[in-house]
Amino acid sequence: MCIFAAMNKSLTALSRVSMAIAMLFISIALHAQRFVNTTLDGAQAVYAITQDTSGVVWLGTDNGLYSYDGYHDYRHFASHTFSHIRVNALGFEGSMLYLATGSGMLKFDTQKGIYASAPAMESDGGKGRKKMARELRVLDMKGRKDAFGNDVYAILHTQKGLLVGSLAGLRLNQRQILLTPGAQPLVNALAYDAKRHCYWIGTEGALYCADQALQNFSKIAALDGNSVKCLDEDQDGNLYIGTDNGLYRMAMNNSLEHFVHDSRNEATIPNNIVWSCYVDKWQNVWIGTDHGLSRLSTHTYYRFTSLDKITFSGEGNCLHAILQTRSGDWWMGGTNGLIHYAEGVRVQGAASEYQNVVWYKQNNPSAPLAHNRVRKIYEDKEGDVWICTDHGINLYQKSTGKLLNFIVYDKSGKYSTAWAYDILQDQKGRMWMASYQGGVFVLDKQRLLAAISLSSAATATCVADHHFSDKGKNALSGLHIGQLVLDGKGFVWASSYNHLDRIDTRTLRISHIPGNDAINYLMTSDNGNVWVGYTSSVKCYMVNLPMKGKEVESKEWKIGAKVVSMCDVEDKIWVVAGNICSVLDQGNNSFRFFIPMENPNNIYYSKLNHEVVMGGNDGFISIRADLTMPKDDKAQLLLAGIVVNGRQTQDALLDENIEGTPGVSPVGLKTLVLKHDENNFTLQLSDLPFADHPTAVYAYRLEGSDHEWHYLDKGNLDITYNGLSYGDYHLTVHVVDGEGNIGDEVYQLEISVLPPWYLTIWCKLFYLTLLIVGIAWVINAHFVRKQLKEAKKQKEEILEQVQARMQFYASLADDLKNAAAHRSFEEVNHLVVSNLDVNASAGDSESAKIVDFNATQAPEVELDEMDRKLLNQIREMIEENMVDSDFNVSMLQEKMGMGNKQLYRKLKALTGQTPVEYIRDMRMQKAAKLLKAGKFSVSEVMYTVGFSNSSYFSKCFSKAFGMTPTEFMRS
Repeated sequence: MCIFAAMNKSLTALSRVSMAIAMLFISIALHAQRFVNTTLDGAQAVYAITQDTSGVVWLGTDNGLYSYDGYHDYRHFASHTFSHIRVNALGFEGSMLYLATGSGMLKFDTQKGIYASAPAMESDGGKGRKKMARELRVLDMKGRKDAFGNDVYAILHTQKGLLVGSLAGLRLNQRQILLTPGAQPLVNALAYDAKRHCYWIGTEGALYCADQALQNFSKIAALDGNSVKCLDEDQDGNLYIGTDNGLYRMAMNNSLEHFVHDSRNEATIPNNIVWSCYVDKWQNVWIGTDHGLSRLSTHTYYRFTSLDKITFSGEGNCLHAILQTRSGDWWMGGTNGLIHYAEGVRVQGAASEYQNVVWYKQNNPSAPLAHNRVRKIYEDKEGDVWICTDHGINLYQKSTGKLLNFIVYDKSGKYSTAWAYDILQDQKGRMWMASYQGGVFVLDKQRLLAAISLSSAATATCVADHHFSDKGKNALSGLHIGQLVLDGKGFVWASSYNHLDRIDTRTLRISHIPGNDAINYLMTSDNGNVWVGYTSSVKCYMVNLPMKGKEVESKEWKIGAKVVSMCDVEDKIWVVAGNICSVLDQGNNSFRFFIPMENPNNIYYSKLNHEVVMGGNDGFISIRADLTMPKDDKAQLLLAGIVVNGRQTQDALLDENIEGTPGVSPVGLKTLVLKHDENNFTLQLSDLPFADHPTAVYAYRLEGSDHEWHYLDKGNLDITYNGLSYGDYHLTVHVVDGEGNIGDEVYQLEISVLPPWYLTIWCKLFYLTLLIVGIAWVINAHFVRKQLKEAKKQKEEILEQVQARMQFYASLADDLKNAAAHRSFEEVNHLVVSNLDVNASAGDSESAKIVDFNATQAPEVELDEMDRKLLNQIREMIEENMVDSDFNVSMLQEKMGMGNKQLYRKLKALTGQTPVEYIRDMRMQKAAKLLKAGKFSVSEVMYTVGFSNSSYFSKCFSKAFGMTPTEFMRS
């Protein structure tokens, strides 16, 4: 039975009052918690919180539905639509998310990123009109999900039936349960407590506890007057209670912690009105307030401690040196003095209280410190604690709790430990001290203690037994010594800027270690090896191995950033570089992770607590020494969001008014297809940083674009590309191990950027076709030109032959005429002359009579002298240019000096033919004469009369004489 329900049965009024008073005292928080706050873009109040199977958190707000992946929040509603509405409750059924909203129930498909239903419409009485459904505040995921009206604020399935909280109070099934006499309070929240085996009822003004039989009810007096709005419980039985007065946490021992907003502290809840609280599968507590979302992290792998929770002072300190003594006391120093305290009882890994806290500072008369800048804190073999500052070295006196300040000088008094940077003790009990601009000092501890005890001054002084500077034969590489370490063979190593020296403690001889890279940190591992942190790498000098000549064998690891600090954690070397920690393991299990604080200054391993402590500004984090990274499928990343041209693709799925952004749901996406003008995009990956594991360091490469790996080390896992050319790409994301090598693949995505329309495959085929046609045209033109050239050449040859033959026949005809003229028989003379005279003159009228034109001749027209002269000029001009195939009417006009219309009218009147017909007729007459003579071939005749195309010549000849040239010759 619930302890509070049992109280109601057994306690007297007085005892109940006493218990109430006790509860009020218990309600004081034992220690503060850090809240991580998130402001949602476009929403203020968060009314409902849930989580899907992948771990993404879903939020119901005053403006609509959101999701959150630990880096970004994503809107899942479109402005001025049905989804832009207050969401009161959320519930998952597979991948379908049900929403109780101001206008009824909505269903959102989280796989597709779209709403599967619009709000239901209900009848408006008998008016025949429809209106939006009433507001829904709860979801019955085991029954009809939208079965309840807007007066129901909470439901809970029990063994006795359905428990319903409403404006009218509490009822079980249909039976009213009276919580108070008279009017019943509004019931906002109901929850079953599996640890305490009871029910919790949150109302306006009180929190009640009921037994499992729902028979006995008890009011929690410490919360009287609080309006309880939400309830949830973690796996340890802590009950979280959201009210109008902040958040309460009730532990299993019934103690209460109260969390409220503090404007001076950003790590508190953002607002005291808490509408919803939800414990996720990693036991993070999510709080929805009137001013955004807040998370109370319950990480088990690390814990943050703020210095003000130890010192109860707002005066901070940037920690540069941390030490836990063998007795368990803690020393922390930095830029503002030295803090010394002891831990109380540790509960769940954390100290429940801090004891004997002393803050040594220059302005603290009760705990003075010579200088506030603390460089090193060291515990020697005898348990004495030494503190190096910018004004000498301090020895902690256990008996008085005071710090005894001293400065060591060399024998000349020129060099001193006024700016002390480091101190250590060798095997002989001697103290080795390093100083800025002072070198290295060696002094027997007992002689040093004696000098300190005998000194009456505030700062004791003494002279070193040995001193090393950068002068002389046995000199250091530099005078400014930053650190000293003692290796496994008893040698002291000293670092100065980019030099490293090794001093034999027996002979006090110095040897120089080769190298010129800047040294940032120096340490010795538990096995005696010396580790050096450089600007971008770490080197281990393995002193236990045989030396190679005068050099110590070494091994180097690439870190990629400036090494700030290192420590040995159970045979693993933790290296801090910026906000990344590399864990180097000799067994090839190295890994890297992001440090959950901003750029720590140093790192220290507590062997008593098995924790790694990293000090930073005003606080420190403690990390489990057995920290490991998620393996296999647990290390996979998820794509939570896609931004294209500055707009979320999830928004485009829901808002049709968004142009230029593809509507794409990132969930389960294997291939991202983008248009050519959508080539500026960001992929928002997430490893859910609120999960109970450290965030690994990742590297990515886009095959087809990138030639090298890019690291995701900017505080989120966003991958951005701008102006990506069209084509197909393959994105792969891998874990980076501790040694900087590319490890296992954790995410991959195919990306296809489509070409513009003028570069699509169809356009390319069209371009190829045009190219082929163009090439064919060029080739054809080449051959045509070649043929024309050959034809022209052939024409010229034929014309030359014809001309030569005509000249021959003309000459022969003249010779025969002359020879026959001296003979007596005129018949022979007449026969020869008549047969040869065909070739003598194209215009011989006597020769023309032997040709039968078979064509209609133009009627005889009486011509005057001028017309006859003009016609003769035209004939002569045509005869002169007949052999030219390009000769036409235009050329005739030009040569005759006549206009187009004038030539046409004149020639038509004189011959009855147009200029074109007249030119063609003369060509045909000449062709007929030559063919009739039988001394020339058809081709020779064709070229002679100005034709270059045999088919066209044959067509024109057939039209003129009714037969082809060949037939004409045969006839």
